Amino acid sequence: MTGLPRSGRTIDRHGRRGQTLVEFALVFPIFILLLFAVIDGGRYIFLSSTLSNAAREGARLGSVEAWWKGSSDASCGTAGGPVCPANTTALIDHITAAANRQMAPFGTVDNVYIRCDAAGNAPPTGNWTTKTCTGNSAGGTISVRVNYTWDALTPLVANIMGSITTSGSATVSIN
Repeated sequence: MTGLPRSGRTIDRHGRRGQTLVEFALVFPIFILLLFAVIDGGRYIFLSSTLSNAAREGARLGSVEAWWKGSSDASCGTAGGPVCPANTTALIDHITAAANRQMAPFGTVDNVYIRCDAAGNAPPTGNWTTKTCTGNSAGGTISVRVNYTWDALTPLVANIMGSITTSGSATVSIN
């Protein structure tokens, strides 16, 4: 009788093992949900940074090409010469291509909006949706805004948050 506890009952090791499995089964799904929510949050922060870079790259390219838009200069399109977009549509196409090169981890941007302002005019604020570039003289500014629709990877997080349309913008002086 030296192996029995004082109460007269034996300790059921299998019962404790079962309790551990039940506790694990209750906690594991919550842990996995939190893990994927953190991963989705990190993806969204990375997307925000990538969108800002895409807008800056589009604005940088636009600042160089906007001044040459519609130009009939003989050096246009030659080796070492400037790129001269024929019109605003061609300029937007070049800016969109530059922005999409930065968006490689996520795909392509949904929309690209541009606005050129003459020197002394304030750049746009708020949720602007123009695609014009009339004030394209040197010293003016070009503003670029890119939109992207983001969806979470985790189905539960995606159902709660839905699709999120986010944007990045930048304003640069026209050279």
